[in-house]
Amino acid sequence: MAGQTSVAKRNRSMALILVVLSAAGLWGAGRMKYVTAQIFDDKTGEFSRSLVGSVWDPAATPLALAMLACLILSLAMQPLIRRILGVLVVLLAGTASFRSVSLLTTDVDLMRVRDLLVSGVATQRQNAPETISDWAQVASAEVHTAPVLLAIIAAALGVIGGVILAMQPGERTEANSRYVTPEVRREHVHEDLADNPDSSRVLWDALDAGVDPTEADEADEAERNDANREAKNRPKGDGQTKG
Repeated sequence: MAGQTSVAKRNRSMALILVVLSAAGLWGAGRMKYVTAQIFDDKTGEFSRSLVGSVWDPAATPLALAMLACLILSLAMQPLIRRILGVLVVLLAGTASFRSVSLLTTDVDLMRVRDLLVSGVATQRQNAPETISDWAQVASAEVHTAPVLLAIIAAALGVIGGVILAMQPGERTEANSRYVTPEVRREHVHEDLADNPDSSRVLWDALDAGVDPTEADEADEAERNDANREAKNRPKGDGQTKG
């Protein structure tokens, strides 16, 4: 039973790490160049403009933040809610990969590239957007494969982490519930102090529950002293007869 609990905890920790890596990968890919377009303007000539991931897929970064929110929320929830949050993480990660997969599997939408460049959002500077003229034409567009693959891999990690979280949500933990009474918390703290008195985490839990660890140590020492005195005062040779 203890072995199964340990495996479940490891799997849950792995799920949390995968979701964090997924969100970080999606955020990082959003800052890289996804598409470089060749623009032809009959007045200024031919030049190039680039679109970063967060411009091409503006939903990826918010979806990554939503995944992290689900992850943080799962730390304080019970198993059933964790399963639901795990499924939600899978859906969010899958949605975040949609445009990246489409960009690698289909031709670049030159009309969309032109609309993004004409609107000025490609520069991500609202006060001084860099736009192209309305009569400029997008001659061609090149996809930067590495950043797009990074986003897809990051999304895949999120899907895997969400699946693990949904399948291995862990056990119900009464000690972590906010509705545990102070008496039950102090009882758990005394047990933890007796089992592991040198643990800094146990000492912090004791202080948080209003238990003085030094008083607990003194009480344990007093009990041991009483037991030793009783052992010394106990008559020797009870039940023995002289031959």
